[in-house]
Amino acid sequence: MNILGLHIFGHDTGAAIVSKGRLWAIGEERLDRRKHSGYFPHLSVKYLLQAAGLNSINEIDLIVGVTRHNKEGTNVTVSSIRDELGYTGRIHTVSHHDAHAASAFCASPFDEAAIMVVDGLGSKSVEVETGKELPFSLRGLTIKEQKDREEVQSFYRAQGNELTPIRKDCTVPGYMNGLGLVYMGTSVFLNFGDFGSGKVMGLAPYGGQPGKTVEPKFFDVVDGVALTKSEKNFVRHNDLYQKRFFPDLPRRENQALPDDLYTEIAYAVQKETEDGLIEIARHLYRISPSRNLCYAGGVGLNSVANKKILDNTPFENIFIQPGACDSGIALGCALYGANFIEKEAPGRYRFKNAYLGRDYSEEEILEALRNTPNIRFTKEKDIVKRSAALLADGKILGWLEGGSEIGPRALGHRSIICDPGKPEMKDILNEKVKHREGFRPFAPSVLLECAPEYFDLNCESPYMLLIAAVKNDKQGIIPAITHVDGTARVQTVTKNDNGRYYDLIKEFYNITNVPVILNTSFNIAGEPIVETPQDALRCFMSTEMDYLIIEDYLVEAAGPKQLVRGPVADENKLKADDIRGGKGLKRWLKGLKKR
Repeated sequence: MNILGLHIFGHDTGAAIVSKGRLWAIGEERLDRRKHSGYFPHLSVKYLLQAAGLNSINEIDLIVGVTRHNKEGTNVTVSSIRDELGYTGRIHTVSHHDAHAASAFCASPFDEAAIMVVDGLGSKSVEVETGKELPFSLRGLTIKEQKDREEVQSFYRAQGNELTPIRKDCTVPGYMNGLGLVYMGTSVFLNFGDFGSGKVMGLAPYGGQPGKTVEPKFFDVVDGVALTKSEKNFVRHNDLYQKRFFPDLPRRENQALPDDLYTEIAYAVQKETEDGLIEIARHLYRISPSRNLCYAGGVGLNSVANKKILDNTPFENIFIQPGACDSGIALGCALYGANFIEKEAPGRYRFKNAYLGRDYSEEEILEALRNTPNIRFTKEKDIVKRSAALLADGKILGWLEGGSEIGPRALGHRSIICDPGKPEMKDILNEKVKHREGFRPFAPSVLLECAPEYFDLNCESPYMLLIAAVKNDKQGIIPAITHVDGTARVQTVTKNDNGRYYDLIKEFYNITNVPVILNTSFNIAGEPIVETPQDALRCFMSTEMDYLIIEDYLVEAAGPKQLVRGPVADENKLKADDIRGGKGLKRWLKGLKKR
């Protein structure tokens, strides 16, 4: 059975495929090189058909997408897929939150679980699964009222091949922003743009100082749902966010951060978000108790809150899919088709790791190397030993191996890595490689067996989605990954799941007696994470990285680089509804041309 999952509308479009018991997935941004790309995922489909050894789109038995209605109420997902791909087979559509739920549960290690989905906005309440009847609560509303209701939170229970919705909460007139949109609205207010929630999270620990507290009530939590009194979307209408919470304060422009004011806003919204999510998760446990919690939606990338949920609710285990945001929607569609429509064996597509991209052959790697000027390269007999020695010597390495990771985190296959023991390394990376805000922390990859020695963490964190305190006696040993509040966003690494990346950290441990390396995504601020060997070489030759490793090949510059001195494009200016065209895209492409 060949099942293709597609995310074709909105931002972070992409595709995923299950075929012959294997799973692949890719975001369109990795291939068209437009961050958060919203273009129809033609490149992703072609990539995945090749990975699965299929010659034609009509070798696909089932395509699953997200229901999308036009003004007349027609499901345009179906017509778009047929028109764009020439596909003649079966198409099934589900709601945005159903796809998120499937992405979390079907990839999890659990046989049964409660599922929580929290994001900015999902589908409109009338955009339900193919063949599903509208609930009576919606039938009593006018068409306009139905279309104005959009998903913000959903609860599910899953076991085996059954996914049972428990509760779905949507925006309602007078309450048009949920927890996710409030957080995103804060990002816009702080001039981080639509996609800057991670920056808000990174800035927040600098706040909370005595006498500097900002305490607006951002939202109410009633019966397990968080909404705020509002008439319009705070992201699209940020003047209303300002009027609602900070009427006497101008939106941030270019004021330096951290500061005594805007930083406190980041702290306040982060703290209230953590408290709100704990209450939401506790409510889910009360109505659907389970040892296991699966969690998805863009808010699931808030790794600080994730650890607080685990520590402060009755759930004993938590699984957050690494593409918890919309980059995982296509994955959820494919898994929904396999698990809940075709009823394949439960657990068949549980994640072993997040490496769902395709491998690149040695011929492809050599072609990229030979076509890149001003480099020299050698094939190493033991690339792990050589690379570990370079790290121990203070070098910054680009590291590409195997298939790329799904989601926005680099997890050891498309990473920039270095020694976390040098305090100056954070500033060096920001100045010479990443070109991003100095208040944002870098993350550690640590051998799982050594993690409790270095971090306040008693469980696995394979996808860098849990924040844990760095042990007091270790903060001086790994200062480059220790944030201002003494925490780190941890990735635990095992031999079974991470292969050679584990071997690399183990060898670094043998040399330095430190089982931790600094790991950040292989890209410059403003561009997607690299996908191909060509992408990696291009990025390497535009930064001051010292070496590049592509599988067994060690690459270094043998001539001048064309260095980029700042972000590739101003991601703070890119709007979610501009991804596919218009002013936002024009600004984006203009930034790319400056390279």
